[in-house]
Amino acid sequence: MEWLKIPLSEIKSATSGFDEAYYIGAGGYGRVYKAELDVLDIDNFSSTEGKCKDKLPKRRRTVAIKCIIDREDENSKQGFLTEIELLSSCKHPNIVSLLGFCTEARDMILVYEYAIKGSLSDYLGSTSKTIKLPWEKRLQICLDIAHGINYLHTHMEGKPRIIHRDIKSENILLDANLNAKVADFGLSKFHHTDQQPSTIYTKHIAGTEFYMDPEYLTSCKYKKESDVYSFGVVLFEILSGRLAYDSTYVGENEKGLAPIARRRFNEGTLKELIDPKMTEEDDEHLITVNRGPNQDSFEAFSRIAYQCLAETQAKRPTMEVVIKELNNALNLQVSQFVTKIAIFIFLSWSLLVNIVVVIINFLTKVHKYGCIYFVLPIFPISKNIVFEFGFIIYELITNSFLS
Repeated sequence: MEWLKIPLSEIKSATSGFDEAYYIGAGGYGRVYKAELDVLDIDNFSSTEGKCKDKLPKRRRTVAIKCIIDREDENSKQGFLTEIELLSSCKHPNIVSLLGFCTEARDMILVYEYAIKGSLSDYLGSTSKTIKLPWEKRLQICLDIAHGINYLHTHMEGKPRIIHRDIKSENILLDANLNAKVADFGLSKFHHTDQQPSTIYTKHIAGTEFYMDPEYLTSCKYKKESDVYSFGVVLFEILSGRLAYDSTYVGENEKGLAPIARRRFNEGTLKELIDPKMTEEDDEHLITVNRGPNQDSFEAFSRIAYQCLAETQAKRPTMEVVIKELNNALNLQVSQFVTKIAIFIFLSWSLLVNIVVVIINFLTKVHKYGCIYFVLPIFPISKNIVFEFGFIIYELITNSFLS
């Protein structure tokens, strides 16, 4: 991991000594800064074996610099080391990339790729974020997260099986194209390649309250199915457009969204949770399209999300099954939308053609008599008017449908 080390002097130079102008956020772990930094070009090399660190490919890019607070309980140090060990072995489009770290002068600094759109939680229940996410995009975000979690749970050469232990919207980052990436591995546990998957027994409960597996809370047993439960909570957050601990939910049930979603699914009232922002009219478009789920897509999505929230670990689906069902929900949504658009275009085209035929027939009859005295007596019609008009109609059609 030596090849990921970044000198503290370079980080200080990039942030002007951690100036407030570069500060973008904070949490219980410490502070985060945004800066430009020369980092390892992880996309353009396959191995560091036998290579001098100074000769490894680098490129300048925008990064997120997390400065971790050194606490007395050693948890921060353990989380720091865990992130380095795990993320240095992970390479997947739906896992945030670790670009470097620094341990000089007792500092604990992690350098990640910068997710320009922030975290998923920023868009749930927020009035400050103006992006309205249609159902198709929400499903794609769900699939991105599912692929990332499935990658973590799967053993591959050079990468252990990883249980995240803190899946939540705040730990899902979005890039410029709203592609989702799983982040924050400070609480994660892993099985080395020579170990069989097993249950993790913990003395101290770790995670975020409203996303925690209920079986883990009572038995202290954490398995990959515990991540599936947390992901189920995120699925219902994405459907409802609100965070699991939104005051609306906590006021109804102290455990937040999960038990409410389960109850509404069983009662057949789950549709009441659908985010109304998906069906609001958009003033920027002349034609308003319903951006919420159709019935088939909604049912496919809600079934698998409900299964993820099963109260026992044994009844929850694997991430492979979750991915399959989410793909099905997306296909059902897209296929129906495409059908509706095709019908709309066909009907619009038919109507336009009929209007053109009527107008051309009218002008042809007028041309037959040499002038349109019964319409505009003072304007005789030239011989080429029909052809000129036809050319104008042709341009209107091609510009409208083919441009």
